Amino acid sequence: MTELLAALTYPFRGVAYFIGRPKLWKFALAAAAIHLVAFVAFVALYLHYRGSIVDWITPVRFPHWLQTTAHWILSILFFVAVLFAAFLAGNLLSVPILDALTERVLRDLGEKLPARRGLRHALLRSLVNQTLKLLIFGAIQAAVLLLYLTPFAFLHPPISAFLGVLFLGFDYLDYPLDARGVPVPARFGWLFRHAGATLGYGFVLFLILLIPLLGTLLLPLTVAGAALLAHRLDSRANSG
Repeated sequence: MTELLAALTYPFRGVAYFIGRPKLWKFALAAAAIHLVAFVAFVALYLHYRGSIVDWITPVRFPHWLQTTAHWILSILFFVAVLFAAFLAGNLLSVPILDALTERVLRDLGEKLPARRGLRHALLRSLVNQTLKLLIFGAIQAAVLLLYLTPFAFLHPPISAFLGVLFLGFDYLDYPLDARGVPVPARFGWLFRHAGATLGYGFVLFLILLIPLLGTLLLPLTVAGAALLAHRLDSRANSG
């Protein structure tokens, strides 16, 4: 519980970290521009295909009032999914910038990191990592949609939101772990040991992401917050 409550403040600490360090602003501006382009592209796709996709998902046997309710619920869930997709695409395209930013923050905090990797390696690693994360997250969310075929359909929104929170915390705290050269299996172990921090950090990011333009501008800055949080957690573990 202590880690969860502390993690709630770190996205904002990441923003504050930038304010006093103008040399880091170029990283934030470049990443924010990429995220903005991805956001505009995915929202345009949402506006174009929302109606046909929602009609296809909604069971025709539903009465009219239930179809209308389902349309509203599915439209909102679809929009949240689009925001996540834009977020993932923006991360994928800006990963060399975010990696460099994470390494810079961790080195400023006194951590010794492995030798810097080349741009080609960073892009390949990002493509593999983000694709696997998207496939896993998408498969789980698709499985949860099956609840609409059961009497437990009302459980879908909270379960879907919880999974989104968990995924966001995992995705951003993965940056400092990757910068340290932590093997992938060990990253899952680290995240499970710090499940409260992962959920707390992901919860704030989830709320920020629901405010489209604000989320697009602030999410790159919260990479610094993830680095600060990971450094704090490991510093306390090592001192303990």
